[in-house]
Parts: sequence; structure tokens; C-alpha cells
Amino acid sequence: MVETEQSGGTTMLKSERQDEILRVVWQQGTASSSDLASYLGVSEITIRRDLDELARSGRLERVRGGARRILPQGPEPPVIQRQAEQAREKRAIGLAAVAMVEDGSVIGIESGSTGLELARAIAARCWQSLHVITNSFGVADLLMRTPGVHLVFVGGSVNADEMGTFGSLAAEMLARINIDRLFMTCRGIDARAGVTNDASAEGTFTAERALVRASREVIVLADHTKLGRVFPLQSIPISDVDGVVTDALAPAEQVEELRAQGVRVTIAPLPEPTFNSAPMEAR
Repeated sequence: MVETEQSGGTTMLKSERQDEILRVVWQQGTASSSDLASYLGVSEITIRRDLDELARSGRLERVRGGARRILPQGPEPPVIQRQAEQAREKRAIGLAAVAMVEDGSVIGIESGSTGLELARAIAARCWQSLHVITNSFGVADLLMRTPGVHLVFVGGSVNADEMGTFGSLAAEMLARINIDRLFMTCRGIDARAGVTNDASAEGTFTAERALVRASREVIVLADHTKLGRVFPLQSIPISDVDGVVTDALAPAEQVEELRAQGVRVTIAPLPEPTFNSAPMEAR
């Protein structure tokens, strides 16, 4: 059963209402239950129930009287763990990014959880001759048997947490490769600070920069939680970024700031969540 409720005189799906709650909380940083109820035209009881559900799923933090966005702290978790974070948003980004992949071209996919979603979207399509350069074991596993895909795996020092190869050996190999369009991932991207990460990820920067140098065009795959986030070390300046693919929860202010820097921003629509047949909890 799909839950709906009247919102501002129109019927809004529960998933649509929660997406709008997330968008407001991420854009403003915090939001009160009363303000959200007034904005969406529903009861505070409904909003509190939504906030509790979103907090249980780890998408925001519940505070007295409302909610606030969750900002990542400390080193980035391993890529396997990150696959479960913002999974619906990453799937949408992967589907939007695959529309930018041209048969007969050479693309690069950097190691990262959102890059895996792009690889899944590529594996589901038919290709005549697509060359894929990657330093990701997960991407290689998804594409090595895909008909029409010619895979080149970048060697180098293995980073087990990132499930990829990095370092000077990877950079040396990339110096001999030409990529039409690179799809890279990030921890944070900001219109002024560029692509950034914390000090623990510095070992990945050499390969990332080599991928960028080898590419004619650079597209950053970043869900809404990455936009406007600034970490201590810059890996790539914003001047090296040609485009960003993000999801529909992206704060409008961050999107406009990127566009003001000449970055093309593609907004991936979010699909409706799937519902299982488990009985609903009694209310």
C-alpha cells in the first residue's frame, strides 16, 4: 500500500513529501516540524512521523522540535559501506550519467560507490564498441563480461577500502591513455573550493589528478549530500570540472553557484521507492 496525504490541496505521495522534507532540511540546515507542516500543508503529527522515519534511515538527525541535516565526520568510510548510503540517489545519478556515454567513445570511471551505479547502468545496455578505463575492481567486475565493452584496468597500489588502484604506478599508466569523458566521484564539491577530501585520502590524489589530465571532459557524480561540502585538502580545482550530475534533492543555491562557475549541472530525477509485501505497522 502506498501512503498519500493531502498537501496544499493536492494529493502527495509519502515518498514525495519526504523528498521535499529532505530538500528543505539540506538547503536550510535545520527545519522545525511546525514550519514543515505549514509549508507542506499537512499535520505536525504527519511531519513528526516522517522525520522519525527519515532519522531511522540515517538521512537526517532528529532534534527537539524538528530535524537537521547530517554532515559527514572523520575519514570517509569504505566504498562497500558507502554503497548503502543515499542508494536511491546514486542509482538515479548512474541512470542520468549513462545517457552521457556515447558508443564508440573512451570513458573513464573512477573508483567510488556512485561510479558503481554508472557501471551497472552501462552493463544493462547494448554496446557496439565502448572503451572503459577504470581503477575500480567493482567496475571491472561489472563490465568485464559486458558485450561490446572493451575494458582497460589501471594498475597501481591497491587501496582495499576504496577497492581500487592508486599511486604513482597508476599515474604512469594513465599518462599514456586518452579519455574522452571521465566520470569521477567525490567526497565534497564546492563552487569555490573545488573537489575536496580529508587528509586520510591524500594517497588517492595522484591517480585522481592523472585521470583528470588524461581526460578531455570531467564529469563529477555527486549526490546532494556532497554539494557545498568542503574538506581540508583540494584534489581537483573547480576549473577542471566540466559537469556535475546530482540528484533532485540538491540544494538550489549550491546548484546555481556551480552553474555560475561555468559548470553544467544535470539533475537526476528520483524514482519512486519500491514497496515490499510486508504488513504495515499498526498506527
